[in-house]
Amino acid sequence: MTFVVVTGAGRGLGAALVEEFEDTGAEVLVATRKGSFCGSDKFPPLDVADESSIELFAGSLERPVDILVNNAAIDARALGGLDSGPFEIPAGHFLEELRVNAVGPMLLTRALLPRLEESPGSCVVNISSQLGSMWYGADHGEDVGYNASKAALNAITVRTAGLLRPFGIAVVALHPGWVKTDMGGLSADLTATDSARAIVETISRLTI
Repeated sequence: MTFVVVTGAGRGLGAALVEEFEDTGAEVLVATRKGSFCGSDKFPPLDVADESSIELFAGSLERPVDILVNNAAIDARALGGLDSGPFEIPAGHFLEELRVNAVGPMLLTRALLPRLEESPGSCVVNISSQLGSMWYGADHGEDVGYNASKAALNAITVRTAGLLRPFGIAVVALHPGWVKTDMGGLSADLTATDSARAIVETISRLTI
């Protein structure tokens, strides 16, 4: 049975991904800051902004991980930002977005590498955004910290892909579309279910 770890799985796209993976028959570890679980099994809470939390969470897993979905993310609104315009973000808010959206996935992937290596054909999926594109981000986005964090995540993804390729681990970044969530807003094009279904279907086709 496929074993999947999804971060930021308590709501929005993360919760929808859990449902879609479970519909395929996978076992899913729902990882959130409030607590983590897989069925009746409990795991430590996961705060991807806290390196000690990442290490504690990863150390609790004693089975191979087939798919890691780094979905947890924030934007400036989670930090009380954007009231003064996209380029007026405080340095602390900018750095926190980088910590959660880029550094967190990098550290969790590293921490779970022994479990990923135990699963032939495993993969790491980083939920990114087209706002991390230099071309697209030049003219779009109200939050320069979010754009920069997703650009950093993209850079981390391609380098990680090269480093893990010899181990047979595929690493990709996916743009989920503009999704109706707390972050995406009600004007977005896709429901969380539609986006999650497309992501899970795409992951099923991935190869090294």
